[in-house]
Amino acid sequence: MDDHQSAGRPPGTMGTWDGVRRVREPLAWTLLALAAVGVAVSAWQLFGLPGGSVAPATPRPVAVVTGAPVPAGQTPAPVLPAPHTVSGTGFGVRAAVVAPQFASGGIFTALVLAVVLAVFAGGVTERARQVDQVAVLIEAAALGLGLLSWLFAFSAHLRPGAWFIFDAADLAAVGAALVFTVAVLRSRALRPPAPAT
Repeated sequence: MDDHQSAGRPPGTMGTWDGVRRVREPLAWTLLALAAVGVAVSAWQLFGLPGGSVAPATPRPVAVVTGAPVPAGQTPAPVLPAPHTVSGTGFGVRAAVVAPQFASGGIFTALVLAVVLAVFAGGVTERARQVDQVAVLIEAAALGLGLLSWLFAFSAHLRPGAWFIFDAADLAAVGAALVFTVAVLRSRALRPPAPAT
């Protein structure tokens, strides 16, 4: 009796999924690299490093002719206020623009998916612990920089409306992803083997 039959699986099923199992870890590393690049580019923009400038969206001026006759059945075009100048520090402006990028769904989803691929999808891979450690580092950086950006954007008063609630919810999702990956890292499955005495 071979190992496949003794494990309760029909013969041939292990070979069917071997190709998929082999790509799990490279795919996990690719997802980690994409998320790291996203966080690094956002940090580059936040700190105003060369080539990383961001510009807030400015309204386009609209020409309104006052006193012009309005055709019957139409309402006159609203008179828009003159575009306001942005008041605040350069860092506050950049934080207001970049803050949502640190907590984007693509970043924390890629990190959680990388951990799931390396740890849960078909058993623990050879470098699952390293995948999880890198995911924890990227999530911690994204959460820290996201909170910093959020606070500066909030204090600069540059974005109207209740945007801060939605950004805070996104940051909470990054925090939840960080809690998940730390819990997986501390699990028995990823603990390093005890040294032989």
